[in-house]
Amino acid sequence: MNQCERIKLILKENKLKQKQLAAELGVTESYISMLLKKPDIRLSQPLAALIEAKYGYNIEWVLNGTGPKLKQVSKNRELSELHQKALTQLEKMNEEQVKAVLAFINSLEEIQKSFSESDT
Repeated sequence: MNQCERIKLILKENKLKQKQLAAELGVTESYISMLLKKPDIRLSQPLAALIEAKYGYNIEWVLNGTGPKLKQVSKNRELSELHQKALTQLEKMNEEQVKAVLAFINSLEEIQKSFSESDT
């Protein structure tokens, strides 16, 4: 997979338009367009680092296609890619958002308990 394909994948997985990615990274839309069409134009290290920080993609994967696709955020190396993505998103949240996520998780656990109790 070349750099163009990796950037397209980042757009697709994050449901982003070129314009949105450009705004998030502080570059022009035409620059993103060139990165998507011309594999000889290399993404800079600082821009790849920004992609890693904002979207959780491993900088080495973004630049070279090597290493794991997602930045490892947990010591548990057996986590699925989906789990890693969820943890990356949690890292970006403020304290109130994390509390809301935890409340949601707790409510799921309570619902699960009520279903298992009604089955017995």
